[in-house]
Amino acid sequence: MSTIDPRNIIFQDPEDDQKRPATRRVNASAGDRNQGRGNITPPSLNSQGERGDTMNVRMPPPASAVDFPVCPVNGIHTWVMDAAWHCRKMGLNAAEAVRLIHTHDGSLRRNLQPREAVDAVEKAFSAKLDSSVRFERVPELPTWNAVETARLHREMGTTNQDMIDASPERDLESFHPRGILERLFPDPDGLICIGESAYSFLTAPLRDHSRLRQKQFITPAFMLSTHGETKTGKLSMHAKSNTGPRRFIVCDFDEPAPEQHPSIIMHLTRFRPLTMALSSGGRSLHAWFPTTTSIEDDRLFWRLCIGLGADPALFRNPSQFVRMPNATRDNGNRQSVVFFNPPSQQ
Repeated sequence: MSTIDPRNIIFQDPEDDQKRPATRRVNASAGDRNQGRGNITPPSLNSQGERGDTMNVRMPPPASAVDFPVCPVNGIHTWVMDAAWHCRKMGLNAAEAVRLIHTHDGSLRRNLQPREAVDAVEKAFSAKLDSSVRFERVPELPTWNAVETARLHREMGTTNQDMIDASPERDLESFHPRGILERLFPDPDGLICIGESAYSFLTAPLRDHSRLRQKQFITPAFMLSTHGETKTGKLSMHAKSNTGPRRFIVCDFDEPAPEQHPSIIMHLTRFRPLTMALSSGGRSLHAWFPTTTSIEDDRLFWRLCIGLGADPALFRNPSQFVRMPNATRDNGNRQSVVFFNPPSQQ
């Protein structure tokens, strides 16, 4: 049985230029690294979905190449073992397998245990890792790069009105929430979780929801069932365990100044088409981008968004509520749509 030194397993993060064991890092160019903590040099994907050369992202081959197992609601330990075997079938080495499995940490129902991925890889690869090295889970996401978002705003100067003018759909104020949702969630029998508040919600087909203008929240995914089990063992219509795969990556830009949000969002359209942007009814804009069939491309896009000020909580929790388009917030403000390009038109 061969021995693999886990000190060679280097994950990479754009905010940290020092190599650390069992830490994810991104291998940016030397010029990018010299610009300091949190720097984001976006084009890991270009507008055609191809990998660019601005950022050299060291990643294993796409998981989809061998039908990489979908992250489960339950049975995470079994999933880790299945993932390790899939990595072996992909032709990865053990270090790459551990790295790829850890890219899913943060979106599972629970965090991976310190040696959970390592133990699975040891079994699948018949390779013993050095047990003297302690594996610790560390933050894997970039921090908001305030310098970069200020630069984008200074150079682009996009406003809310510019987004309204650029919207393929016009007269957005006249759209009823139901009409918008019918185009975002076209399956008439699909279950959707909609909430009047964080404590009052219903999971049902769209036709069974009423008074949508008074409903502040929606989960940006179809639900798997009407009820799921929470972490405390209670049944709920709004739980991670009954939330299906994301349909949209929703970015809530709380950190950057509000006037920067339109420029940040329009900058992100260089890498993925924008489906919808709306006011939160507070100080921020929410941007909805479509997901893809590639888990790794979606994760890469999430990292880009978070580095530009998107709330990482929405990445970590796919069941988290976001704002309902053209509904009314509890403070009386309208959650107005300022850009709408439904999936059927993209």
